[in-house]
Amino acid sequence: MYSASLNLSKGGVHDVAPNHNLLDNRGPVGKRTVTVKVWTLFTRICICAVLGVMGCTVKHPPKIAPDHSQPIPPSQPIPKRIDNDAVLPWASEEPIFIVVDKMCRSLNVYRYGRLVKTYPIVLGRNPGRKLYAGDKRTPIGLYMITGKAPHKRWTNFMLLDYPTEHDVHRYWQHVAFGKVPKRGEGYPGVGNEIGIHGTDKEDFNRLGINWTLGCVSLLNHHIKELYNLAPVGTFVYIRE
Repeated sequence: MYSASLNLSKGGVHDVAPNHNLLDNRGPVGKRTVTVKVWTLFTRICICAVLGVMGCTVKHPPKIAPDHSQPIPPSQPIPKRIDNDAVLPWASEEPIFIVVDKMCRSLNVYRYGRLVKTYPIVLGRNPGRKLYAGDKRTPIGLYMITGKAPHKRWTNFMLLDYPTEHDVHRYWQHVAFGKVPKRGEGYPGVGNEIGIHGTDKEDFNRLGINWTLGCVSLLNHHIKELYNLAPVGTFVYIRE
């Protein structure tokens, strides 16, 4: 992600009607501070991704030569699948950091780099990375919570700063390559108003059915808890 631009005045299809009161207006100095902070976090994320410490992985116990001089303890069940990283060294300076894992269908909350909460989630109806308005996909990248508000339909809504400059650049690249479908005489736009919210389809959430237009949806009692945990300014890393 090249930047965490807080300019959300874009048009397009979205999950919730635009609410300009949600925007977190910052001055030029604040923007520069946020940009530097995002670059630092993004660099750390890239390093960890290259080292292969992220994602749903199958863990196997280490092979140790048996010591027959000691009594054999009772066998314990060994979990073979670990969906969440217990520690994120590159997020150790963040009071709260959120990782949305699309493959694992989980939203993980870290406090100073240590996992403290995990919530089940559902995502956009279509698989893949969001590219344009109306594709019903959830984006991938590093974002920031720029606004929070109660919501009549989804209990609480936490607005993300999608699209960032990188999302916009990627969109126009795909337009040039003919990968974005036309609508009428023009193109649909990159989209906006992506966020984290509750649900009016509790059964769908419990069954793990992706139903949103691109947002991340939690059960309503979970979004209430997350809403109180994560303040405006919290980074949200969405990964495949």
